[in-house]
Amino acid sequence: MKTMLRSVIKKSFSLTCAYYLLDNFFAKLQGYTGTVATGSGTVHRDKSIESSLTYIETVFNDYKLYSGKRQFNGRVAEVGPGDNLGVGLLFLADGCESVDLVDRFFSKRNARQHATIYRALIARHAKLLEKFGDVDCNYETAFQGLQRFYGKNAAAERFFTQPESYDLIVSRAVFEHVYNPQFAIKRMAAALKKDGVFLHKVDFRDHGMFSEHFHELAFFEVPEGLYARMTRDSGRPNRVLIDSYRRVLGETLPDHTLLITRLAGVGDIVPHLPYEQIDATLRNQAIAYVKSVRANFSKSLRSLSDEDLSVAGIFIVAHKN
Repeated sequence: MKTMLRSVIKKSFSLTCAYYLLDNFFAKLQGYTGTVATGSGTVHRDKSIESSLTYIETVFNDYKLYSGKRQFNGRVAEVGPGDNLGVGLLFLADGCESVDLVDRFFSKRNARQHATIYRALIARHAKLLEKFGDVDCNYETAFQGLQRFYGKNAAAERFFTQPESYDLIVSRAVFEHVYNPQFAIKRMAAALKKDGVFLHKVDFRDHGMFSEHFHELAFFEVPEGLYARMTRDSGRPNRVLIDSYRRVLGETLPDHTLLITRLAGVGDIVPHLPYEQIDATLRNQAIAYVKSVRANFSKSLRSLSDEDLSVAGIFIVAHKN
């Protein structure tokens, strides 16, 4: 019955808006009570052990590939790691001193499943086996060098209060859920040490809000004020797009590159590339798609170029000079 009702709601644009208004209201109430548990960030819940290992290693290897770094070191902050600390373990195996795992919300998880993932990850990486071969994987606190932070003070905008304290700050599919990513970037940039590295993959899609039954940019049609009331307290996509990232990075970390990970109406761009290096046929296809659907976009988005609206994801690579 619940599934059927949800299906009916999601087929109506107006009812979907009403659903997210109500859901966001309850999320706001939870915030008042101090509740930080959420079903979001449960990346590994439905994965096999092998799929989980592949995901963890892919995330880490992407950081290596697109940063151009042969080895990471020093202090690391991983923002929004969610239910699993496997990527943090790989940073330690690579030679990092410590990894702070920063999450506004606690992602619900099956502790036994994750203990099994950690044991399997340790078994296939010699340096992890050397460091943590005797650790009881049932307890995350047993991994020396990793520390979890939760709650409002672990929000991306609040956590980074100490200047020049990290050598590397990373995240994957997190900035699109942050209240104010521009401010968070400013705080993170200040928290980077000289020669520090800033690596963040950002997904500009709607995460299934409307795209299950409408076109993939349908969420751009919701008026700005209404959209904020639907999303702000529930951590749903904030609709902050590439133009805002370009602007704030220009002010804070001018030595940066924006790699495109996905184009609307096209799909994933692999390997990720600067916009100008993407095949012109694909760029034109994405622009044509935007032109075909943008007439009803929110006023706040109509001033953006077709090119910027066509970018559905980026990978930020920045260095602090």
